[in-house]
Amino acid sequence: MLALRELRIIFTSNMVSKLPFVFKFLMGCMAFIALNLGSSAQEALLPPFDLQWGEKPEKLLKWASEKQLKVTVKVTDEDPRLKVIGVAPTSGLLPNHKAHALEARYHEGKLFEVSVHHGAAHSDPKYTVNYFNELKSLLAVKYGMFSPNNKQQNKTGEGVRKSVAYHVEPVSGVLLLLVLSELEDAESGMHSARFSLIYRNQNIIPKR
Repeated sequence: MLALRELRIIFTSNMVSKLPFVFKFLMGCMAFIALNLGSSAQEALLPPFDLQWGEKPEKLLKWASEKQLKVTVKVTDEDPRLKVIGVAPTSGLLPNHKAHALEARYHEGKLFEVSVHHGAAHSDPKYTVNYFNELKSLLAVKYGMFSPNNKQQNKTGEGVRKSVAYHVEPVSGVLLLLVLSELEDAESGMHSARFSLIYRNQNIIPKR
């Protein structure tokens, strides 16, 4: 997709005029496809839950109210332009979804990031890890191969905490990230796992 979009073929006007009609037609088709692939790539990576990039928080708040979900709103003194809205059910999963919660970030009232959180304290960690890998494979088919972002393993008072992150950028400034975190304690046999699917459109945020 990116190869087509970034293809650059330069001809002089005389060269183009001498090309047979069929070649001119094929060149026109290739240019049309490249432009459309480039313009539709960002549209293909839309945020979940029928949200739209750049829209105001009212749509999410209305949906949460209709579904009787718990809502939290955070605004920090460090950056008052940033508003974070968390939505979660009182128990179980989000309506018609396998996720346990979502978090939407707005910059100056415009949606630029949505995080979908999977896994909870009572969730089966093996199922969560398997679903993470399954989802990663399915999304790679649609958006392209994920690149490794970060991998860590640290000992804590609770046990060994492991995390791994991947990302793919179908179009410049629009990213999809997968972050998996596991906590294991060999002595107690405790094992928990959670992961987040993060949709991020950096083009919404004005460049300084």
